[in-house]
Formats: sequence, structure tokens, C-alpha cells
Amino acid sequence: MGGAGSKRTGKPHGSGSWNVLSSAYHAFSGLMWVAPRTPSLRLGIVVVIGLAAVGVLLRFTSVEIALLVLLGALLLAVETLNTAIEMLCDYVEPLQDPKIGKIKDVSAGATAVTEIGAAIVVAVMIWPHLLAFLHR
Repeated sequence: MGGAGSKRTGKPHGSGSWNVLSSAYHAFSGLMWVAPRTPSLRLGIVVVIGLAAVGVLLRFTSVEIALLVLLGALLLAVETLNTAIEMLCDYVEPLQDPKIGKIKDVSAGATAVTEIGAAIVVAVMIWPHLLAFLHR
């Protein structure tokens, strides 16, 4: 562990006790760093807000609106993890490498699966409300 050529510096991760405020600060800091640098994340935030607004307009129940927000949060979380994996890949291997490219593709695939599933759930939820709204 550590050995010659190790990239670790400073104190080891996981030392000391867990500090909830420090953890929250670092999590928020990471989110505030990644959001302006990731167009798909910014778009996702706008879509989540838009879906919640549509839910209110179409008179969704509070549970349905909560489900829309939860789906959006899940998608944003997966997108953030995808970005982190891509950043790690670029750090480990700055030059183009087919294996790193495949890792990035698989990571992006997780985002695509989440997007497809969320889109189906949203369509199933919105369709009856949209029909009712149009027939008023």
C-alpha cells in the first residue's frame, strides 16, 4: 500500500471520525464545481424543474410530483457519477486508449439506461393527466 510511485500525498483518506458538516460541505462543493462544467447536468436540472412545474399545471398529486423529482434526482446522480468516472479515466490515462474509451462508454450507458427508464415512467405518468387536461 502506498509504495514507490504512489500519487497519494497528505493525510490518508478515512482518518479520524466522520464529520457530517464537513461531508455535506464537500458534497455541495463537488456539485457546485461539476454543474457549470457539465451541460447535460445543467439541462437535467432544468428538466427536473420543468417536470415539477408541468406536474403542478396538470394537477398531479403530491406523490406524483415527488416521484418526478425523485426520478430527476436519480438521473442527475447517475450523470454526476458518469462525469466523475470520465474525469478519473482522463486522470489515469490522459492519452486516448481504447480500454479507457470503453469504460467511458459503459459509464455513459448507465446514464442512458436511467434516461430511458425515467422517460418511460414520466410518459406513463403524464399521459392520463395530459388527456384529462386536453378534454376539459
